[in-house]
Amino acid sequence: MSRGSRTLTVLYVAVALWLSFCTVRTWGAVPAWTTLAMAVAALAPVMGIVRETVIADERRAVAVLREREGRRAAWRDAAVAALARAEVEAACCERWWTSCATEHDPGCAHRTSWGSTA
Repeated sequence: MSRGSRTLTVLYVAVALWLSFCTVRTWGAVPAWTTLAMAVAALAPVMGIVRETVIADERRAVAVLREREGRRAAWRDAAVAALARAEVEAACCERWWTSCATEHDPGCAHRTSWGSTA
C-alpha cells in the first residue's frame, strides 16, 4: 500500500469511528430516521477502505506481471543475440562462397586450410 493509500485509509477509519460515535450519542435523542441516516453514513468510509485495499492488490499484481515480462524480455534478448551471432558466423561463409574463396575470416570454424604439402 502506498503512503497516500495509508493516509486515506486512516482518514476513512477516523470518519467511520466519528460517525459511529455520533450515531450512538444521538440514539433516542433525535428522530429515528436521522440516527439511521447517520449509521448508513458511517458505512460509507468502509467502502473507501475496501477500495484502497483493492487498488493496492492491483498495484502488486501489476508489479509482478511487469517483473515477469522483464524476465521474458531478457530471455528473448538472449535468444535474439544468439541468432544474430549464428547469422554473422554464417555470413563469413557466404562471403567466402561469393568471393571465389578469397575472403574468408581466419577464425571461421568452417574454414579449410590450404597447405602447400602437395
